[in-house]
Amino acid sequence: MSKQNHNNHPDSSILKQFSEEERAAIQEVWEHSGDAAGNLPGVSPSEIEEALNDVHTRLEMSGEFLSPGDKIVGWIQRHHRILVAAVALIAITSLFLFVPKTATVPYGEIATLEMPDGTTIEMNSGTTILYSRLYPYTNRHMELNGEAFFTVEEHSNPFIVEANGSIIEVTGTRFNIRSWSDEPGLKTSVTVSDGQVLFYPAQDRSGYRILQANESSFWNIEMDRPAEPEAAAADDILAWREHRFVFQNQTILSILRDLERRYDVEIELAVPEVAFSTLTAYYSQNVHIETILEDICTVKGLRFTETANGYRIFD
Repeated sequence: MSKQNHNNHPDSSILKQFSEEERAAIQEVWEHSGDAAGNLPGVSPSEIEEALNDVHTRLEMSGEFLSPGDKIVGWIQRHHRILVAAVALIAITSLFLFVPKTATVPYGEIATLEMPDGTTIEMNSGTTILYSRLYPYTNRHMELNGEAFFTVEEHSNPFIVEANGSIIEVTGTRFNIRSWSDEPGLKTSVTVSDGQVLFYPAQDRSGYRILQANESSFWNIEMDRPAEPEAAAADDILAWREHRFVFQNQTILSILRDLERRYDVEIELAVPEVAFSTLTAYYSQNVHIETILEDICTVKGLRFTETANGYRIFD
């Protein structure tokens, strides 16, 4: 069989696909292949070039000759399913961590919430508290809608309660907050049993008040800053913890809301003109709701009747 002709240089169209270093190596292989070509019967130069081209293609697929950037892209393409799953897992985990935990006490009940740092929170009927899943590691911030008595443990992170537009900030103390979103003017009342509390509007920390033990203050959305602290009748303010009722110049509407939450009933006030008139009254444990409704109606010249879901007050 005759010896095939062998050029000194491979086809330039092939060499252009390689780097300078790769081209030199290929040239050397090409030259040596000239001597070996005679021992390869039936192998033409075009077949050799085709084989080299195939090798290059295979190397590209394996990533051997890829630039660092191309290798990264190739790796991403090969593992995109894993990457998508990992990104989704990170997103879900982040979302989970930043969605606050919620604690709500059903109507008709009183419950205690124990926090990881040892702080305890006694929650009145219908109260809701939201707090971070990372409490107390990143902060001790929570939101309150309702009424609760806090016994706060000392910690490096301050304890902060946001309550319907107001902020109560402490380090370690015992205090009560009453702040219902359905209270007229979003009124928030704070009473301190022990220690010291900083009380201010959420939008203006400079308007703060400092409350000491046995002092109370309040704030509503029409006030620039909380009221000047006054001596507190703590036994009356904290009567709810003993399932008692103490209404001190409290509006009829506010009293009825308290009764709805404590007795888990609906009370319809069909006489709206008396909603913001006030009443003072004291009741011991286990008083029946109808006893309270009877007293309200007697004082205000009204009547009440039982309904399918609760009671209706009318004139």
